[in-house]
Amino acid sequence: MTRQRAFHALFLLLTGRLVTACATSRHQPAGGGGGRWVKDNRPSLWTENHPRVVAFREYYGRTTTVETALKRARRYIRDIVPEFRRRRLPLELAYLPMLESMFDPRADSGHARGLWQFTPQTARHMGLRVSRFRDERLDVRKSTRAAAEYLEQLGEQFNYNWALALAAYNGGPAYLGKAMRRQHSWNFWELRLRQETADYVPRFIAMLQIARHKYPRLIVAELMRGDNPRLSRIPAPQAPGPPANPGDSPGDLADSAGSGLSAAGGGA
Repeated sequence: MTRQRAFHALFLLLTGRLVTACATSRHQPAGGGGGRWVKDNRPSLWTENHPRVVAFREYYGRTTTVETALKRARRYIRDIVPEFRRRRLPLELAYLPMLESMFDPRADSGHARGLWQFTPQTARHMGLRVSRFRDERLDVRKSTRAAAEYLEQLGEQFNYNWALALAAYNGGPAYLGKAMRRQHSWNFWELRLRQETADYVPRFIAMLQIARHKYPRLIVAELMRGDNPRLSRIPAPQAPGPPANPGDSPGDLADSAGSGLSAAGGGA
């Protein structure tokens, strides 16, 4: 009787562990990665060779814009990368200030400020204090946390398709959602958008590609190794939908985050 009880207990223990292992495996993408997988439904974006990317790549290849931004980034990137890694976001996004502000934490376009070029309403929406006496958009750590959280929200909203999420960062999620519904497309490259937003994504990709190939010593090693498995198994919805609660979205404004210096290539 004792042996039967012991055998029964062992059976339940092993069964429980098996069920737990199966449940865990369903929430992790194939390929392992030691739990370092990244929320990225279109990882080919970062090596995109669309003609619009090629045009900006040729432009930035003739300037020192990327090099200057990367040299400034060394002062801040160690505080930025962990915030994105913790959220399992693509580390490419940690370099968005290269386009937004040239990694100048006091960058001011007149209506957007800081590394991440938050407008006042978007900043307040993300919990930053903006007043005559205190502007947390200029606080690197606080604004970085807000930017990472905002990008995480946009990533989830746009199915971790970062071309769309980045376009929403620039133009606002409501604006992009309406454009997608009108044009019945989830393909960023097919969407007809206002010029700044249409250029925003290929401009950023081009800068990243220049950084990787021309200045590899100035960027974090993980971006060169490309060893983080990407979460690329999420099926795209059949029809694009609007942002959740679009009336409460900072994207309902004419400007959203990411609409400061980026129109000029981050001050290029």
